[in-house]
Amino acid sequence: MEVVVVANQKGGVGKSTVACNLAVAFALEGKKVLLVDADTQESSMGFRAVREKDDISAISITKPTIHKDIPSFSDFDVVIVDAGGRDSSVFRSAIMAASYGILIIPTLPSVYDVWATEDTLKVLSDARAFADIPAYLLMNQVIRANIVREAEESLEELAAQYEVEILQTRLFSRVAFRNSVKEGKGVLEMNDEKAKAEMKSLFEEVKGRLLSLVS
Repeated sequence: MEVVVVANQKGGVGKSTVACNLAVAFALEGKKVLLVDADTQESSMGFRAVREKDDISAISITKPTIHKDIPSFSDFDVVIVDAGGRDSSVFRSAIMAASYGILIIPTLPSVYDVWATEDTLKVLSDARAFADIPAYLLMNQVIRANIVREAEESLEELAAQYEVEILQTRLFSRVAFRNSVKEGKGVLEMNDEKAKAEMKSLFEEVKGRLLSLVS
C-alpha cells in the first residue's frame, strides 16, 4: 500500500485539487484507490460525489485517528489523504500518516503564501520527532513562470531550513484544473494537453518518490 498525504494549513493552495487529481491518476493505472478527506470543508468528498466512475473510494475522517487508521486500509493499493485547516489534532494526525509514505505540501507562487506555509512545516518538524516523514513542496497555481523567482528563493530557504525537497513539477493556473474537479474528473481525463502534461509530470515524480521508499 502506498500513501500520499497532501496537506497545508493555508487555505486556497489547491491541495484538494492536487489530491483528487493524484487519485484519478492512480485509478487510471488500475490501482485500487482510497481518498481520505481530513478537511471539514470536505472538498474531496464533494469531488467523489460528482464523479461518475466508481474507480475511487472516499471516506471522511475528521477525528485525530488518521495515522492509526492507515494500516486498516491495506486492501487498497493507494491511499491519498487530503488534509488542511488550522493546526489541530486532526491535522497533526494527517501529517503523521505521511510516515507510511510521503507528504506533499502545495504552495502558491507568492512570498506571502510561502511564508504562510512555514506553519505547516513547523507541524512537520514536530511530527518528525516521532517518525521519519519524507516531505516535498509543490509550487501550484503558477500564473507566469518568470514572475515566481522571488517566491522560489523564499521556498528554497524554507526547504533547506526544514529539510524538505522542492518538486521539479510546477502546476500552472489553468481552467482545466478547476473545471475537471467540478465535473468529478482529473485533468488527465480532459482535453487540455498542457494541464495533462503537468499532471503526468507530477504523477511520475510522486511515483518516483514512493518507489525510493522501498528501494
